[in-house]
Amino acid sequence: MSVLAIRSLSKTFGGVHAVNEVSFEIGKGEFLALIGPNGAGKSTCFNMINGQLKPNSGEILFEGKNIAGLEPREIWRLGVGRTFQVAATFGSMTVVENVQMALISHAQQTYRLWRPAASLHRERAIELLAQVGMQDAADRPSRELAYGDVKRIELAIALVNDPRLLLMDEPTAGMAPRERNDLIALVKRLVLERGISVLFTEHSMDVVFSYADRIIVLARGRLIADGTAATIREDAKVKEVYFGTGKTFQVHAP
Repeated sequence: MSVLAIRSLSKTFGGVHAVNEVSFEIGKGEFLALIGPNGAGKSTCFNMINGQLKPNSGEILFEGKNIAGLEPREIWRLGVGRTFQVAATFGSMTVVENVQMALISHAQQTYRLWRPAASLHRERAIELLAQVGMQDAADRPSRELAYGDVKRIELAIALVNDPRLLLMDEPTAGMAPRERNDLIALVKRLVLERGISVLFTEHSMDVVFSYADRIIVLARGRLIADGTAATIREDAKVKEVYFGTGKTFQVHAP
């Protein structure tokens, strides 16, 4: 059974079909890229899966359960993690405190005001930071971190609920080329180690074609291609959508 199965998903805004009868699946441990030109419907599709938008029709099956229309927190508690295009942490807190706050929320302990939050889940928070290579910065104020390190903290927070599916919206946005490849290589390692399935949107074609197991392409709200990097690179419809010509994608090695 697929971890995630999208069935005839549609969303309209007024008379505009932002997403139109889109269907695809993600298998266990698969690293799936969702790409397309501006206005293709990527963000709308992504936000429906995460619960930020309600679909007009269609199904979003997570491990066989239809989650279409559920609130983001309900979807998170089912085992779906999420990172955002613009990463942010609480600058007034330390790195480990940011992760602890997410763990406290997941354990639904926010009402236990008589117990100092600093004593809750610190060991587990350090373990998660170690998985993303940030344990040595645990007690540093988050406001002192470089942006690439903030992205790693966000990833640690996304792992708090032991997700079986991780949604990553533009995970390398705002990062230098070296940072981009380091972060995606880290995510790919975690995918292999933990068997997490990942759906990610990305504008960097170097990242997409170097790391994705499979690529799906949207254009004007419709799915126009689904296949391996080699297949997508030579797909005539994809080249037409991106370039309006027969040009091929130029991808540089990481």
